[in-house]
Amino acid sequence: MTTAAAGLTRSGRGLARSRLLAALLAVSVVLNLCFVAGAVWTRLNAPPAMTASERFRRLAQTLDLSPSQKVAFDTYVSSMLDRGDSMRRAIDPLMNETLSEIAKPEPDQAKVMQLIDEANTRRHEFQHDAVASTIALLATLNPDQRAKFIADERARRAALRRRHIEEAH
Repeated sequence: MTTAAAGLTRSGRGLARSRLLAALLAVSVVLNLCFVAGAVWTRLNAPPAMTASERFRRLAQTLDLSPSQKVAFDTYVSSMLDRGDSMRRAIDPLMNETLSEIAKPEPDQAKVMQLIDEANTRRHEFQHDAVASTIALLATLNPDQRAKFIADERARRAALRRRHIEEAH
């Protein structure tokens, strides 16, 4: 079949080609707009961060704890939440004092370092206590429950790292 028989002339092919390019450009623009709108929507409508209490409640459900394990888990959760509050109450004043010292026209660098060291020492003590409590709880769990507990902790830490990375950008 010739182009004349098909009803396509040289100008007809050029017109069809330009319509095809215009259609492809329109589809590309629409897809890009959808992508950008989706990215903006997910940034603006991100689910709120789960509280520690909610996370522990969900974890307890997935672990299928026996009554004695439930008591140990509840004790663990209570001590971890209290420990976190105590750590913040102990460290926040030190960090505030550090920032106040740094804000001075001529900060005392030795005092700043001493305050940072003290805050780190207290944080380290709290971490040691938390690890000891976690190991004691894990001793009450069976291997499958321990694996689920550790998987949950790894997922929480990975999400925390991702959030810190996103906040840094």
